Amino acid sequence: MQQVSYTVTEPFSAQQMYALVNDINAYPEFVPDCKKTGIIQQMGNEMRAYIEVEKLGFKKRFITKNIQVPHSQILMELVEGPFNELKGQWSFTPVTDNSCTIEFNLKFEFKSRLLEAAFSPIFKDIMTNMVKAFSRRAQQVYG
Repeated sequence: MQQVSYTVTEPFSAQQMYALVNDINAYPEFVPDCKKTGIIQQMGNEMRAYIEVEKLGFKKRFITKNIQVPHSQILMELVEGPFNELKGQWSFTPVTDNSCTIEFNLKFEFKSRLLEAAFSPIFKDIMTNMVKAFSRRAQQVYG
């Protein structure tokens, strides 16, 4: 099982950062390597959404079920895609009224060892760049 973890403190509120991460339809505008996204279904605090990423010839689409805890957490779990398992969590912890710590943790395992060997480093890079893109986006939107 592979893992990506990233923690950063931002000079924006937990509510602001949660709103950016939860706006899945906007990802292609600012997230590197993210080509398409969409919400399949939204019911209460549960969303099913897809994301399509592409880098260095690696192009994959996957669907997740996202449990939303407003302004606090987004829990992700694989519904469909090239993985045996994919689970993740965004956490937004207020530091002050105008700053928060963001934690992103993602565990994944591709369906085949060949995919795992070939694409794990690329997928890790895509996910790390995605998290960093939210910092840049926050500066553009809220800065």
